[in-house]
Amino acid sequence: MAWIQVHQQLKDHRKLLTAADELGIEPPHMLGLLISFWLWALDNAPSGSLNGIGNRMMARAAQWSGDPDAFVDALTFSGLLKSTPDGLEIHDWYEYTGKLLDRRESEKNRARRRRAAAAASSAGQPQDVRSTSAGRPPDGTQDDRQTSCGRVEKSRVEQSRADKSIEDTSSSAPEGAPAAADPTPYKAIVELYHEICKSYPSLRNVSENRKKAIAARWKEYRHDLDIFRELFTLAEASPFLKGKNPRNWAADFNWLMNSENMAKVLEGNYNDEQKGGQSHGEHRGNYERHESAGSETSLSGFRMAGD
Repeated sequence: MAWIQVHQQLKDHRKLLTAADELGIEPPHMLGLLISFWLWALDNAPSGSLNGIGNRMMARAAQWSGDPDAFVDALTFSGLLKSTPDGLEIHDWYEYTGKLLDRRESEKNRARRRRAAAAASSAGQPQDVRSTSAGRPPDGTQDDRQTSCGRVEKSRVEQSRADKSIEDTSSSAPEGAPAAADPTPYKAIVELYHEICKSYPSLRNVSENRKKAIAARWKEYRHDLDIFRELFTLAEASPFLKGKNPRNWAADFNWLMNSENMAKVLEGNYNDEQKGGQSHGEHRGNYERHESAGSETSLSGFRMAGD
């Protein structure tokens, strides 16, 4: 079961206080609404994208009984939600939930491999010697795998499952987490960004959150540096991503390293109209009414933990 660790600074965070003032409520009330919303998003908006989710649904998810539009406007104005060309998304959501989402996917893959291994092992045994669920042959007699304590040793299938589980656990660190011998070429990717994306803000440092996002995309695209070169080239060639849009919104390095955003850029969704990409008019319809207030700083008031 996943849970949210709330830092003590969250109750006094600028964005939370701004949202509370916009709604005319006390900060503790806003804190409860925000945590309820985040808990709902874990299962209902795991990517952080709120595209297609109405204001009323978001207000109900946070257990806000007032005007749904006012609630969403307050979150957007304060910077807790972020406007993107494809609609609203929870600000910096992937940086806090990426580890949880990656682990859930890894657990699903391990379960599929265990089932496949069990099916293959069972298919390779003669029908008359296959063990029952109790560890005995079908005729009810105990085989020589019994111990003196009356406990049956693990069958080959069970042992294989245990070995596989240990192997998976020891060999798969959480995606994006720096390891002792991390093979991710952070420096090469950042240098490539600076070399190609001349129109975008330069990076002054590569924080741990940025390293996690870079490592996740490096793994997702199978350690292919040319994919990042293509990403940055497409981004630099897109007037829309550089701010030539109705809201003067512009992408940055963090936005490009988001899994969904990176895929959309690589698929040509933000190519210029002359190149056959999505038109600026189509993007325009996805904007919300407010821009985030203040700088796009990371909300460090909470962190995901799935254990």
